[in-house]
Amino acid sequence: MKERILTNVEPKDVLKYFEDLTFIPRESGNEKEVSDYLVNFAKEHGFEWSQDDYYNVLMRKPASKGYEDHPGIIIQAHMDMVCEKNRDFEHDFARDPIKFEVDGDKIIARDTSLGADDGIGVAIGLAVMADPELKHPAIEFVCTSDEERGMSGIENFDFSVLKGSRVINLDSDDEGVLVVGCAGGPVVRVELPVSRKAADREKSYFEITLRGLLGGHSGEDIHRGRANANKLMVRVLMAVQRELGFDLAAISGGLKYNAIPRNAEVTIGVDREKEAALRAVVDRYSAIFADEYRVNDPDIELGIAPADAPKEVLDEESKMKILDYMNFSETGIIRMDMDYPQFVESSVSLGVVNIEGDKAVILIMTRSSKDSQYELSFEKIVRLTELLGGEYFVMSNCPAWEYDYQSELKATYERVYEDMFGKKASIMILHAGVEPSEFAKNMDRKMDMISMGPDVRNLHAPGEYFSISSTQRFWESFKKFLEEL
Repeated sequence: MKERILTNVEPKDVLKYFEDLTFIPRESGNEKEVSDYLVNFAKEHGFEWSQDDYYNVLMRKPASKGYEDHPGIIIQAHMDMVCEKNRDFEHDFARDPIKFEVDGDKIIARDTSLGADDGIGVAIGLAVMADPELKHPAIEFVCTSDEERGMSGIENFDFSVLKGSRVINLDSDDEGVLVVGCAGGPVVRVELPVSRKAADREKSYFEITLRGLLGGHSGEDIHRGRANANKLMVRVLMAVQRELGFDLAAISGGLKYNAIPRNAEVTIGVDREKEAALRAVVDRYSAIFADEYRVNDPDIELGIAPADAPKEVLDEESKMKILDYMNFSETGIIRMDMDYPQFVESSVSLGVVNIEGDKAVILIMTRSSKDSQYELSFEKIVRLTELLGGEYFVMSNCPAWEYDYQSELKATYERVYEDMFGKKASIMILHAGVEPSEFAKNMDRKMDMISMGPDVRNLHAPGEYFSISSTQRFWESFKKFLEEL
């Protein structure tokens, strides 16, 4: 029997569905079970529904009495989640339920990501569909798959079946903040060929590890000044190269291209008489990082420990290819928005570095609300790859969603929010890909679109949580909003 802990937590109508989702494996690329759960929900409630080959699910709810002539709305959320966990925590995301707890106003997962992105959006959508008393126009609820890895679910959705011209996306994470536009850009896989040689058994080998970084969403948290583990590790390695020289046996940093990398580790070899000098470099950079990131990443730990001698190491040319690529890759904020300087316009994230067989694989994500800027970042990635003899592959390319200041959805929710809470909602152009951009690209008519949601924090990382009180407020305002449409 599955233990449920949210049965008596308000809003019960929403949280019962969120808790259902925590029992279902739904990492990006593994959505069949959660997709089938959504289909079963539609069947149980007698809704018209469809499920495509990508596990996207569409269900329809007729308009309430008196709303039959109101323009239909499309509510949209994504069913998959980013799966991250603490290194020493045993958890199988393909099988185990998400372990979470209620801590005051928080529903939080301590050692894994929670999946509130976008599980809470899916739960709100299901609660809307299940509520027989709610007044609303005709609703099409679209739940898409594989959003977190690049939106391949919605990219393959058949938009021609949709009837509505107003889209409410439930994948935002700040209550009272309406997202009215978003960044786009490609995800790029870089492959650098590498060669190996026999390891020098006379050398001493060490593992250098970088731990304790906060990480987070590589778009929505990029402005928080958090450290990128890959960029910190290459600083250490470049210093070791300048001062001592070393052999590189292994390197790994980051787990997901859309998350700021929290961990990195390398195995290197140095001449035995240089061990003290190596430890001095590590100690020096440990102090440097502790100072540079004492506010935004106060728990950084740079460590060194003896390692077993490997059979092979990379040859010198291959080692320097990897170091140079990591060192010269842009990472972080590139530009702030000129019209809305509180928002990031353009950024790049060096998300994953790994060695796979005879290739070093590097995953990079570019974002910008201006096509010209993410094209410029992409061109730099391409040129650096070419200079170092590698190949590149565009894994996905999310279009930007441009702000429409005449949005009626925006104006209606602003009015509802101020009437209910006595303060104005604000707007945001999000520095991350959001699925309304695909509606704008693929629909044959102009779409009025906004994105919204309750407060969710620490997305894509252990310690992810959402606010119970914020969810309560959002749920009440969302029901009123639907009644006003």
